[in-house]
Parts: sequence; C-alpha cells; structure tokens
Amino acid sequence: MTPEEIQYQITQLHYDNQSAYSMRGRIRSIMNGGPDGLLALLGDQIQGFQDYQIPVPNLMMSGLEHLAQKIGRIPNLKVDVPNGKDSDRARKKAEKIARIVNAYDDTQKLDLQMPQVGRWLPGYGFAVWVIREKKGADGTPYPCAELRDPYNCFTGYYGADQQPKEMAIVRRVPKEALARTYPKSSEKIMSKDGYETNTLGIGNAYASAYTDSYNGSWANSNGEGDLIAEYYNLDGTYIFHMTSGTILDFIPNPLDSGPAFVVAKKFAFDRLQGQYDQIIGLMASMAKINVMSIIAMEDAVFTETNISGEIESGQYRKGRFAVNYLAPGTQVSKPASNVPYQIFQQIDRIERQLRVGGSYPVTDDSQSPLSFATGRGLEELGASMSLMIREYHTVMADAIEMIDAKRLEWDEKMYGGKAKDLSGYYDNQFYSEKYDPSKDIMGSYKTRRVYGAMAGYDEPQKIVTGLQLLQAGIIDKQTLQENLDGLDNLVRVNDRITKEKADSVLFDTLLAQAQQGDPKATMAVVQIRKNPDDMQNILDKFFTAEEPEIPVAEQELLGGGSLPPQGPPPGIAQLLQGLGG
Repeated sequence: MTPEEIQYQITQLHYDNQSAYSMRGRIRSIMNGGPDGLLALLGDQIQGFQDYQIPVPNLMMSGLEHLAQKIGRIPNLKVDVPNGKDSDRARKKAEKIARIVNAYDDTQKLDLQMPQVGRWLPGYGFAVWVIREKKGADGTPYPCAELRDPYNCFTGYYGADQQPKEMAIVRRVPKEALARTYPKSSEKIMSKDGYETNTLGIGNAYASAYTDSYNGSWANSNGEGDLIAEYYNLDGTYIFHMTSGTILDFIPNPLDSGPAFVVAKKFAFDRLQGQYDQIIGLMASMAKINVMSIIAMEDAVFTETNISGEIESGQYRKGRFAVNYLAPGTQVSKPASNVPYQIFQQIDRIERQLRVGGSYPVTDDSQSPLSFATGRGLEELGASMSLMIREYHTVMADAIEMIDAKRLEWDEKMYGGKAKDLSGYYDNQFYSEKYDPSKDIMGSYKTRRVYGAMAGYDEPQKIVTGLQLLQAGIIDKQTLQENLDGLDNLVRVNDRITKEKADSVLFDTLLAQAQQGDPKATMAVVQIRKNPDDMQNILDKFFTAEEPEIPVAEQELLGGGSLPPQGPPPGIAQLLQGLGG
C-alpha cells in the first residue's frame, strides 16, 4: 500500500468509529475521575465548586472495579486429544502443545493482562491484542499477544465471526524513541515538526481530531511525541508516521487464519457499546441532585437572621455567651428549614437505578440488601450478575482461544524446523525441554479455555458452595481444590493430606493398643507426648514389620529352620507325622 492509501484507510476507520470514539472519551473521563470526570458529567453546572469537592460517589467506577475483579482472570488451558486418536503418542502431543502455549502465557505475563482486560471490555465494549514477535531472556523468539489500549483503536467491519479484517491504532511516541526504533527514518523524524510538514495534506483540522484526545494513554501517560498509526490488514502491519506521512516499517503477516490481531467484543444489540453507556445520564442526575442537596442543607443550617426594630448594642451577635441589647418592640426571628425530604428519596431511587442498570448489587459494597431492595430483588440482581459474568467469560475464553491459535500458527510458520527452548510451570509441575514448532505443532492450533465451576465467586462463596457440591457428590475433591485460589501445587498438597490422614489412623491405633495394656504402645505414646515433632519417626519405628518367629516344632520339622532348597513342599501327612500326629 502507498502512504496515500494508508492515510485514506485510517481516516475512514476514524470516521466510522466517531460515535463510539466520542463515547469512549466520556467514559474514560468519568472512570478516571477528577475535574475531567466532573466536567463530563455536569458540564458548566459545576461552577462555584472546587473540582475535587463535589460530593458525587462514582458508582460507575466502583461497579467496574468490582466487575473486573470477578471476570479479569485467565481461563484454564486444556488441549484435548482428537476422537479416535486416543493413543499414547496423541496424548503426548497434546500435552506438549499445552506446555508450549503455557510457556507463551508465562513469558508475556498473560495473567497480568487479564485484570486490565476486565476493565476495558465492560468499559469500552471491547479489548484488543496484536500478535507480535518478541524475544525471551535467552534470546529465543516467540509469538507474543500484546495487549493494546482500545481507546486508541479504530476497528473495521465486524464479520460473522465477530472479528474485523482491518484495524488502526493511533498513539503518540516520543521522537527520540521513534528515531532509535527506525534509524533509517531518523533524520526525517527529528528534523520535521508540526503537521504542516505532512506532504499528504493532513491539515490542522484533521490532526486536531487526534491531538485533542490523545493527551495520554495506557502505554504513554505523558501524551508527548509524534502521532504514529499502526494499520493492520490481511497483508501485514504498516507503521505509519502521521506527522510526516511516511511509512516507517512493514511487517508481513504470516498467518493464513486472518490479520495479526484479536478483538474481544462485548455482546450488544447492534453496535459496539460498553457496560455503562446507558447510565451516564443517571450518574449526571445523581451528581446534580447531590450538589443541590448539599446547597439546601447548608442554607438550612446557616439561615439568615431577621430583625424587626433596633439593636442598642450595634451589630447582632451570634453564638455562645453572646449578649444583645434590643430596643423595646424589637423582634428577632429565623426562617424555618424547608429542605424537602423528597430530594433524599430521589437520590436513593437514582442509586437503585444505577445499580440495576450497571448490575452492581449493594452486597458488593458490603451493604445490607434491606437498605435498598427486598431480598427477592437482591436475589434477582445477583442472578443477573452471574449471567453477565458468564457472558463476559464466554467472550474472553473465545478470544484467548483465538490468541492461542494465532500464536501456534505464527510459531510454526516463522520458526519451523528450529529447536527452541521451552520451560515453565504447568499442572503444578516445572518443565524444561526442547521443541520443534514444525514437528510438535504440525497444524494443531486448537485449544480450549475454560473457567472453573465457580468462576466469578469470591473466596467465601467458593468454599461454601464447593463444600455443598462436594457433599452432594456433584464434584470431587480435586475439582474443589482447582477452583480455590492459593493452592498452587495440588500434588504436594494432596500428598500431605494423605500423610496426615495415615498418621492420624496410626496414632488412633496406637492409643487403642495402649489402652488394652500393650507396654510398647504405651511407651510409644509417652515418647510422642514428649517429642510431638518426632511423631512420624516414632510411628514408623513402632509399626515397622518384624521378622516372624518360627515355632520350635516347625523349626524341627524343617530341619534347622529353613526349607530345603530343592523339591516340593512337604505333604500334609508328613507335617502331621513331624508334629507327632
């Protein structure tokens, strides 16, 4: 593509996303809070108040944080063996692919990306990864799923698979960093300044559409530098310097499965929408009513004083120990407080509507449900929350599966035939080995990402629900353990549990024998009491099997206590004769 064609596509994508992009800016301002957030809510109505002193609870941000904590987790990795190929070789290949993908996740810290995805997906309505080549600490190249700020992303038409075929990412990069990254274009980057240098005719009006909004992002918080556009299509990735209209680089796309990016898109009616797009008006109303209520309460507390007549002492004094001398006939009065109670009822109504619209129950704030709704209403709200979490998990799992497929395909296409190092933790065990993408992948790009049976529950809910399911026989102990946080090495944990159970049984047996008068058992119990930390060695010593003693009669029968080396064992008649029968 020529620079003119790239610029046209970027301009068209920006135009097609203009409505959603405008909403993103408002959502971002509200979520970040501060003066910009208040301005996005109230506009000019904040005059007379300090920017950070308006009493407005940011329920949108609070709801987003709680939702992100429930959905922002990496799904479990599964690689299944194809039907009809359940052989040892097929199982080993599936396990090898699982370890390869797991190494991808560990190297690029996918677990740290997911909490951010849990905020962007509901907030903006989508999240974006791009597939790039990275190098590990040892210099080994690997395909990396790089998370990008969706605020700066302009996606094209979404097909039936809910994946666009093209996308542009616009951001600011400092000139020095650009010059180091693209030394061939460093002279043009460093010597040119301003949009008037763009030979393609990017005017000030066009540039301001980006400049006014791109004063900071997740990747570049200071908002300084030149505008850079990454344009992705089926052919590859174009790095376009918008300030000068120059193509800095082109990265061919090795994937047959589509462009080198993946979009996780929230379910909506017929357009891209975030979780809180429909309740911004409620937030604005709540903020406005809160401000009005504060003004009304201040006026009610600090009411004026009306004096009819004259004050002999001059100015009217207020407060404790104040003394005023009034002329005969003078009257002092204060108007009655008239703060309408309906204003506080309206605040409660709006808060309830906000929570229902944002699926943000009061229990997430550790409040009693009786403060705003009935128990039945809370149950229905919690049910809707669970269904919403399930939808988000469906979207996120599908996106990660597509990321897995593109990374495996990239690895095979780019590095096939090369021996590569592979290491990490999988299935609670450390592994370190070699692999060949051509030999070990061989077109097997399918993985399965699943969330646990209690995904989205907090830990107390997981424990209570898990124990109930375990008691009912619906799940096994290992499934319960896999769904609890903090149990990293289940093999070792279960080994310790088995050992503790065995020690408990042996100790109970020892106590029973001691109660029956066994002197050895009694001494063993006494030793355990004196040295409880040495109980394992004492139990091992007491329960060690000893060589059985052969009775004297049997020793005489066997001729000295041992069986003859050859010949069949003695018959029953011979045994009876030897015993004197």
